Amino acid sequence: MPRRRRENENPIVGIVAGIGLLYFIYIFLLYNSDRAAYWQQVRYFVIFIVVAALATTTYWILLARWREKRSNDLLSAVKQNSLEEYVKNFIDRFGAQKGKGTWVFRGYAFDWQRLEDLRKILNEKGMRLSVNKWDTTLILLRHYIQEKEERLTRESVSVLPQKFSTLSGSDFENLLYRLFTAMGYAVQNTGKTGDQGGDLVANLNGQRIVIQAKCYSGTVGNAAVQEAVAAQKFYDCNKVLVVTNSSFTKEAIELATANGVELIGGGKLSELLLQNLKESWG
Repeated sequence: MPRRRRENENPIVGIVAGIGLLYFIYIFLLYNSDRAAYWQQVRYFVIFIVVAALATTTYWILLARWREKRSNDLLSAVKQNSLEEYVKNFIDRFGAQKGKGTWVFRGYAFDWQRLEDLRKILNEKGMRLSVNKWDTTLILLRHYIQEKEERLTRESVSVLPQKFSTLSGSDFENLLYRLFTAMGYAVQNTGKTGDQGGDLVANLNGQRIVIQAKCYSGTVGNAAVQEAVAAQKFYDCNKVLVVTNSSFTKEAIELATANGVELIGGGKLSELLLQNLKESWG
């Protein structure tokens, strides 16, 4: 497992500071009795510090530009090889690992062996990620995690109470996506067409949940539960959840109980949204 480094770790600053301190002590001890020579050395010391500061600043500027170029080149290569969705799906599927031996960024945690799998697969698909260091692989993950979290922050800011009745089906799915992400799950959107009865898949600590989202004005019946049960095997999930802004029929509740399907109605959903997103929905 690689050594964990601080993001802005820079040995040059420490080296320059150490040399400057040693030089200052040296001239103080050597020229303490000769004031003229002492102040002459102090001037040299000041010049040294100014030159060192300029050199260090130049180094940081050039390094930042190089890192930006390398990052842009990597992201361009991802797009050219049509691998954006692949990386995003990897983050959603495996970004909720727990325990020691993980790389962590903005609440996402990945097992290092899983990252090795990702790097190998991306290189097989046309990328040129470093196999001796992790910098290039982690640049990609940081970018797409940061992008995802910034979008989540923007979408989560809400001031006024909001109405479920204003949402379309896709809007409701996006709301659940934000909710389960805020609850700590790595969430995948299964797509708009041919979704095999599942709208979202949420992953956390080995638990994989298929979520059927139903934004209805009336009660939700058996069909939604049946679709969710069918989706469980298709998406390789160990838990099934049907979520609605409304309520469920008696028959749907009985069928869900018989098949181990968890149901979340509008009242419970409003509570979860308030607790986790700080948003008022009704």
